[in-house]
Amino acid sequence: MFALYILLPAAIVSLAIVIATLHMIAPDHWTPILSYSIHKKFRSSETGTLSFGLGLIHGIFSAVLSFAIAIFGMYLFPQFYIKVFAVALLIFVATYIVINARHERNKQESKSKEIEKSILLVSIIPDPAIVPVILIAVVYGIHFVYLTLFLFVISSALALLVITLLLSKVLIKKLASFTPEKIDYLVAVILLLTIIFVLF
Repeated sequence: MFALYILLPAAIVSLAIVIATLHMIAPDHWTPILSYSIHKKFRSSETGTLSFGLGLIHGIFSAVLSFAIAIFGMYLFPQFYIKVFAVALLIFVATYIVINARHERNKQESKSKEIEKSILLVSIIPDPAIVPVILIAVVYGIHFVYLTLFLFVISSALALLVITLLLSKVLIKKLASFTPEKIDYLVAVILLLTIIFVLF
């Protein structure tokens, strides 16, 4: 019985880490970072710093959103409406990127920099993927929930760092041949494809 009491919290924490890692494999997180890094001709260290920072921000936003949904949202809104909100957000961002990509050539240099930076916002869009883990972790008290969320945030940042650096070695030459507009369109398509995973 005591062993089960110890193993279950360990399993909950492990699940949070696995979710954070697998979630960062999704192209909508690392593609904007690689796109921006190509535009700016970043070194690996700069790309790594950027990906870790955005992964940290994404993890924090996702943790806060998931916590709010777990504590309040699930009692007020059915899961269907949460999915509708996520889909609407993805469509909005994809449309925004496409519109900006179409006008990018005609914009001033300062405006183009603003657009490039806005693409990075895609990487930090929060996701309530850890809600089920929070609902299980609550059994062990609010401090255990905080610990689980902290590990989720750190794992998200580290996972995005590792994934981005690994993929940059493989994809950097192929992506470098793309124009900025084509890369922006690629990001938009990937966002729209992500909707399939959200719905199913």
